[in-house]
Amino acid sequence: MRQVTRLFASVFKEYVEAFRLFSSNARLYLLGSLLLGIGTNMVQLLLNLYLQRLAFGEAAIGSVLSLRALGSFVVALPASFIVARADSRLLLASAAFLSAVSYTGQALASTYGPMAAAVLFSGAFSSLYQVAGGPFFMKNSGPTERIHLFALNSALGMGTGLIGSLAGGALKDFVFTVSGDEVYAYRAALVLGALFVGAAMAPFLGIREPVSGSAGGPAPGRRAPLGRINVGLFARLLLPGLFVGMGAGLTIPWLNLYLKNTFGLGDTAVGLIVGAGQVGTFLAMVAGPPLARRLGKPKAIFAMQALSVPFIMVLAYLRFLPLVIAAFIVRQALMNMVSPISDNFALEQVPPSQQHLMNALKMLNWTGSWALAALIAGPLIEKHGFGPSFTLTAVLYSLSSLLFWLFFLKPARAGALRA
Repeated sequence: MRQVTRLFASVFKEYVEAFRLFSSNARLYLLGSLLLGIGTNMVQLLLNLYLQRLAFGEAAIGSVLSLRALGSFVVALPASFIVARADSRLLLASAAFLSAVSYTGQALASTYGPMAAAVLFSGAFSSLYQVAGGPFFMKNSGPTERIHLFALNSALGMGTGLIGSLAGGALKDFVFTVSGDEVYAYRAALVLGALFVGAAMAPFLGIREPVSGSAGGPAPGRRAPLGRINVGLFARLLLPGLFVGMGAGLTIPWLNLYLKNTFGLGDTAVGLIVGAGQVGTFLAMVAGPPLARRLGKPKAIFAMQALSVPFIMVLAYLRFLPLVIAAFIVRQALMNMVSPISDNFALEQVPPSQQHLMNALKMLNWTGSWALAALIAGPLIEKHGFGPSFTLTAVLYSLSSLLFWLFFLKPARAGALRA
């Protein structure tokens, strides 16, 4: 127990020291990310329930929800070039405003056409924010605190998921109790989520472009030429993530149904397990930078991803609930711990002028492979159960880990890394 306390104290101290090094721009970004995350998670929790209450069928709900991913996928690459040219302050504030408008549209819409359009635009506008994040961190941080900035932003995403879900559900139930009108209650909660997203404009508008980025970027108002792209390097950075995205699409959308159908759990029990997974993921993300500092980013990425594979196999074939819950939490924590470290590592390997492109391609890589695998998983699970789908996930994660080792940890490759 004393050793655990010392470990937490050491990690806390490390983050305090890193936070002191954060620029004012980075702190404003994190505040905006906090507000935007709370609002977005409120909307994501309630939207499909609201659609069901409006008498949308399951096929129509699935079609509407898929449009958010489609909007993100279509806009991600063009967004990377907008990010390269635009002032960060105006870009992030505009993304928050337009996202808030689209979420308000979702709250007010009651038929398929307007709802589908609002969801599609919300996905498109969110791409601007997501693509801008990584290059913004590279430009507004130094190498000492940068990994902590990536990790803290990702951890905020998990923390705001818990806050937004609790707040959205509680507000909806409260308004319904008072008014007796469930549709009105959903709309009120969705509008509040949109207001949180819109409030992110305030900190984003406080951002000021640095005279020159710590990553060596161009002065404000000037765009560095993209330069010659190292196609081989881009492929090595993206290919392992392609297999991770496919594996995630085969597993992540179905975990709540897996827990409910396999073990006969109620919605409340499933929610508690998912909430425990979010807490575990938050702690893992916070612990990621100290681990990456000790092992080095490539070794940390490889180790955490490879260690997750046995826990996926526990989910696939064991039916002892306590062990399954532990495997669920550990697998989720390990894979999400990898994400901010992997993003930081990939951006450090390419020139500053190409970081916006790398960030967009990583997003396309994940979104496209995830969506394709999720479509494949549905019929596979319906016909053969969860075992084959989860096993295929373990195979894909193993293949990704092997490729990452060959690309970045094999001695001949490791010496060529920038970080």
